[in-house]
Amino acid sequence: MNIAEHNGIFHKQISLFEAVALILSGTIGAGILSIPYAVAKSGLLIGIIYIIGLGILMISLNTMLGFIAVNTAHQYQLPGLAKVYLGKYAGYIMSAISYLMFFSVLVVFIIGEGNALSALFGGSEFYWSIIFFLFASIFTIFGLRIVKVAELFLMFGILFVVVILSFIAWPQTELAHYSGVNLQFLALPYGVILFAFYGAASIPEAYSLLKNRETDFKRAIRIAGAIVILVYLLFTLLALGVTGEGTTEIATIGLGAKLGRSVNIFGNIFAALIMGTSFLMSGISLRDSLSWDYSVKPWLATTAVCVLPISIFLLGMREFIGLIDIIGGVFVSAELLIITLIYFKVRKKIGLKGKRMMVSLWLISLFIVALAIGTIYSIIKII
Repeated sequence: MNIAEHNGIFHKQISLFEAVALILSGTIGAGILSIPYAVAKSGLLIGIIYIIGLGILMISLNTMLGFIAVNTAHQYQLPGLAKVYLGKYAGYIMSAISYLMFFSVLVVFIIGEGNALSALFGGSEFYWSIIFFLFASIFTIFGLRIVKVAELFLMFGILFVVVILSFIAWPQTELAHYSGVNLQFLALPYGVILFAFYGAASIPEAYSLLKNRETDFKRAIRIAGAIVILVYLLFTLLALGVTGEGTTEIATIGLGAKLGRSVNIFGNIFAALIMGTSFLMSGISLRDSLSWDYSVKPWLATTAVCVLPISIFLLGMREFIGLIDIIGGVFVSAELLIITLIYFKVRKKIGLKGKRMMVSLWLISLFIVALAIGTIYSIIKII
């Protein structure tokens, strides 16, 4: 049979290439726009170390998540896995982290859309954010499922844009922009880049739909992870080489200002589409999760998704990079730490039966220490 089940819905089974595309579409998104700014602040060398190091970390952690999926009889979202393997309180903690992250991400996209639309059409970033939110809320209420397909096409579009911009921008790159290290911003890329690499939700889905699960699953994770690292490195080198210290929080704004009107229009339309689609995907997923997982009435779940993010924005949260840093450094770090603990629990439970999928014990310990330090340090920065 060529049919597989994921979250109670039957889908056509997918090939290795399709699994790679699925993981890429769940990973590459609006986060790529913020990486060059963080790297410009810390210095290219530090940025490259972060991109490669966190990229390898995420490949390993996604492999762990895959191992959990392989060895779990039923399909669960992350809060369900935490509850099954670490207890009900861990499930509550994971749920709290997931929902805080979801709502914070929606605020990020409201801020980012205002910046991108202002760069395109002029006018106040604040008012463009409000206008975007009003239209996005309407789509969220009606729950347009087409955004799932749009996200996949936008992922391929991002790859295309990076390649095209490389040809346009290469003659205007300056080697002087690649020099220098600023230890004052040593920790800034951590949360920002971790946010950009996060795509855990796509891993169980890719596993459940693959035709040849055992042979292709790890390969799909590794191939997708390597592609993400290369794309992020190329885009960062491109943006930083052109704009240097003038790199903007949303990289396409600075590139457009430097490379001319056509790039400004093309780049920022694309940035607006990426963030708009990401907002709709996140908003609809959050609404459905509240309704399905916690039996919240649909009208109340929709109200929460529409009201809470804009309220946070109106109360004064307008820092695009600052909020991304919090999401990546605190929420993503904490979630990945719990995934690592779940992996350790599953590994211990099944013993040698899962040997082929295991990540070594010393590497698990290193992940736990690194993620714990990252989470604690990010919380201290906020305080």
